Amino acid sequence: MLRSAVAEDAVSVSLSIPAIIAPAAPLQADAALSADSETDESAIYLFELLVAARRLAVTRRHKFLAYLIGMAAEEARLLTQGRSAARQ
Repeated sequence: MLRSAVAEDAVSVSLSIPAIIAPAAPLQADAALSADSETDESAIYLFELLVAARRLAVTRRHKFLAYLIGMAAEEARLLTQGRSAARQ
């Protein structure tokens, strides 16, 4: 019985993860985009990705992993605002 519960859990994880971390639409290779706007877009994408990953870690009760992902999400949030904790 334990083995089937673990197998069902593994199936639910493998089915739910791609939906959470599915890549966003690729950035347009437009000459008008500056390096700053590309950095902003990637920071926004990474922030959204990290928030979803943190939710998954919290749901699975991986407390320390959720904490670490939360720290990375905070840095990505700061980058979307043009700031960084690493540049202080």
